[in-house]
Amino acid sequence: MAPDAEHSETVRLNVEEGTPSRAGRRILPDGQAPASAWTEHEDERAGDNTNSPGENKRLLPAGAAPARHKSRLQAGLTLGVHPPGKYKHPELTKAQKAQAKTKFAKRKDKLIALLKPPYFIVSMIILIVCIHLWGTEEVRAQLEWSPGAWWREPWRLVTYGCVHASAAHLALNALVALAVGWPLEREQGWWRVLVLWGGGVAAGALGAGALQPRVRVVGASAAVYALLTAHISNVCLRFGNIPLWWFRPLSVLVLGASEACWALVRPPPPVGGAAAAHAQGSYEYIAWAAHVLGAAIGVPLAFLVFTGENSKKPYIVACRVLSAVLLVSGAALAVAYYGWYADIDLT
Repeated sequence: MAPDAEHSETVRLNVEEGTPSRAGRRILPDGQAPASAWTEHEDERAGDNTNSPGENKRLLPAGAAPARHKSRLQAGLTLGVHPPGKYKHPELTKAQKAQAKTKFAKRKDKLIALLKPPYFIVSMIILIVCIHLWGTEEVRAQLEWSPGAWWREPWRLVTYGCVHASAAHLALNALVALAVGWPLEREQGWWRVLVLWGGGVAAGALGAGALQPRVRVVGASAAVYALLTAHISNVCLRFGNIPLWWFRPLSVLVLGASEACWALVRPPPPVGGAAAAHAQGSYEYIAWAAHVLGAAIGVPLAFLVFTGENSKKPYIVACRVLSAVLLVSGAALAVAYYGWYADIDLT
């Protein structure tokens, strides 16, 4: 057969069947439109050789509705979404809402907590300033520490901390107390700082009365030093949960070294005679014994009063037991000294 014969045969057959052709290719007549969608079935049908749901597909006829699943749960699982309006998300608790805060809100809350003023420290500073500005000499004399009169007037153990020798003395103690006590009051609460303040002032008075009986003791330096050394106990109790923990012991060392250098530079108080009588009526000399005793009581007293994340650890429990023994021993020694050995009466 000639090469063109087959082509001519194909065209002729197409013409006879009434179907138009072009270049020997059949043109399909107008009929039903192809399927317009795919549908997936999770259920495996007979004859399927695969476990992949993406391969179990069949054509969906045009205009036909998708096959309805037997249950709403199956429909939700197949489509991967819940039916609208059927399920509601549970309301968040307060803890979940706090965790869901934005970064800006968290930073704002943190800044507010950092800037929260120490109410006890500020109140003490205001009281000290008022006594210094408007207190008469008679009032100041009733508040000062006197080693021979505190048995009859026990308030002198703590009230001498409200009397200061000069405005510079007051300003220095106020600034250091604010800088040292602010983080303590924010982390431990005002009443714990109050106990520490009172314990530091009392220990400083008793120590100065025993070691420097001829020096007039005024000012809140003992309380300030107690707050300073209490940072060591606070770091131990909250180690791992406190920022800049290394800076606090470092500040204790720096201020302690500066106090020691200042005590070496200043001349010692006179021993007796007219010079001693003059020193008794002036604030010329520093009561270093009050500073030392205030700093010494800050660590054990803070271990007993403060709290933290490490409170139940064995080394903290041991420190608290040792602190209690030291405080009881110190109180017993003070009572024994002022009750039987001290013969000083400066009233």
